[in-house]
Amino acid sequence: MNSCPTVFGDFSVSDWGSPTQGSPDYFNSCNSGDAGVPNNALGNQQAILGNAYVGFAIYDTFSTYSYREYLQVQLPQTLALGQKYWVSFYVSLADSSMYAIQELGAYFSPTQINDNISDTALPFIPQIEFNDSIITEKNDWIKISNSFIAAGNENYLLIGNFNRKQTTTAIQANNTSQNYSYYYVDNVCVSNDSLTCNQPVGVNEIEFNQSSFNLYPNPATDFFAINNASNQTYNLTIYNSIGQLLFEETNINKSTKKININNFNSNLLFIKIKTQNKSFTYKLLKP
Repeated sequence: MNSCPTVFGDFSVSDWGSPTQGSPDYFNSCNSGDAGVPNNALGNQQAILGNAYVGFAIYDTFSTYSYREYLQVQLPQTLALGQKYWVSFYVSLADSSMYAIQELGAYFSPTQINDNISDTALPFIPQIEFNDSIITEKNDWIKISNSFIAAGNENYLLIGNFNRKQTTTAIQANNTSQNYSYYYVDNVCVSNDSLTCNQPVGVNEIEFNQSSFNLYPNPATDFFAINNASNQTYNLTIYNSIGQLLFEETNINKSTKKININNFNSNLLFIKIKTQNKSFTYKLLKP
């Protein structure tokens, strides 16, 4: 264990990263608060193996194209041409999720993906996709598995929802105020053996730095601050969990910006920072 998540949203699991500007989350039992296991900001779930797992938001109804988060990891070696590979990973719907979906998939890419988006689906067809039923299970883990024949150039694995909002099969699964679909992910495996995953790429430790912006504290009750290490000029918008605009300010060029959120009646805020070339979305808890 190289590091422990200090706050919710600290995606510090080695080797894993994000291919977009969406911000997945890392949960570990070493954290006794919102980034913990089994109890955390989004629900309660034990890890399948070890003491950690990750989570991501993969569908919502409040944004135009649907806010998305993905997981990405480099494979131990390039997949072999014509070789059959078995893939599996486990998911569990977070207690806080209002919606549950069906289409969760795994895409194997020749190159590392670095896309400056967070509010639409990545334009790839996953080699593995779950289509059996809508995944509503919260108390246990659901295994997603299948096999495919490698093209021989695959070096990276991405996990997420690769369907557009209009083609995602979703239902309301819980009566919560959080207008999104959020899943925990654990025990990811890729193998050329049908019986044993002998090349595990489990969710453990990641070193990941999303941007030069840092939000603190998180959770926050009265205010939070944005540290702008690069001194870039940016626009700031804040939305609640049902997509209502709560705050907007443009052309901010301060190294530190303090925002009063005392009057925001929402326990989950989406903070969007947009520079000239990039857009970043963060989740902020407001107890």
